[in-house]
Amino acid sequence: MEVELLTPRTMLVPEELFDKEHAGEVLAAAGMAALPGERAVWSAPQQNAVAVMAAAEDALAAVRERLGDRAHYTTPLLCAPQASVPTVWMYYAAGVLYIKVYDGKLRFAEVVPAPDESDLLYFFERLGSEFKLRDYTLRIGSGDGRALKRKLGGYFRQIVCE
Repeated sequence: MEVELLTPRTMLVPEELFDKEHAGEVLAAAGMAALPGERAVWSAPQQNAVAVMAAAEDALAAVRERLGDRAHYTTPLLCAPQASVPTVWMYYAAGVLYIKVYDGKLRFAEVVPAPDESDLLYFFERLGSEFKLRDYTLRIGSGDGRALKRKLGGYFRQIVCE
């Protein structure tokens, strides 16, 4: 049973470099150390990557109590959109923005706290300074795609709500 974790302290690690014994250290080295009352968990490998996430111990205990060993953790960051053209994929939920940039291959993957619209727009301005977004298609994977499409329409060549 997959359990999706929505947390800004999420990163992708190449599958061949992942070691579950050092998952917490990898998060800390990336500046995303688990806070007191949290611990590192990880996903099954997907697309040659493992997602490492910091999650609240009490929430993990509740999942373990209900699902036992059947619980497998995942994150929207593991989503693999169709990206035959330059593509920015995003998923926005619970004030957390998951974003990936593809141009032939994965160029960028990040999870960013974005509690309100101004944070979201600021992030896309910054992303636009690194990538020529007008050459990209935006694929929105979250449920509020229509509202996001209106807010972000000026940045992209095309926007697709999945």
